[in-house]
Amino acid sequence: MQEKANIQTSTLRVPKNILEEIKIYCRKAGKPVGEWVETAWKFIEKNDFDIYDKETTPFLPVPPDIEKERNQVEALCMLMSEFITAQKQIQLLAPELIAKTAEEKVRAEMKSEEQTKELKVLQEENDRLRNEIKVLQEYKEKAYRELCRVRDEQKTFGKIRVNTELLIK
Repeated sequence: MQEKANIQTSTLRVPKNILEEIKIYCRKAGKPVGEWVETAWKFIEKNDFDIYDKETTPFLPVPPDIEKERNQVEALCMLMSEFITAQKQIQLLAPELIAKTAEEKVRAEMKSEEQTKELKVLQEENDRLRNEIKVLQEYKEKAYRELCRVRDEQKTFGKIRVNTELLIK
């Protein structure tokens, strides 16, 4: 194999299903795809045969138990691939959820501030009304004292007639 510093890269167009099979094979072997291509080419050169000639291309039969095991491994790899893809999609949704949650938090904070302002206004109105009630209560007490004074004077002089009964509802 060549040193990695001297390797020039290029792109090979390969059908997706074939590329997946190569990647699965390379994962099993623990080798990168580029090294697999290089090794496959050296094998073809060394054995001096034309891969496009169907009659001379060697085909070694695979025992049924090995084929079954290979199919099980491939099925497991496909399931794992689907699971990983699904997990990546779920993780991709996470930023959207974070953004949505942040928006909801901002809305909740704004609503809280608005309600705080409304509560403050209501408290101020309540204080104002309490003060007004207090002033009216004092006025009522003064009026009652004045009426009592006038009544007492009426009893004393007998000349002034004033209705001293108050209707309080």
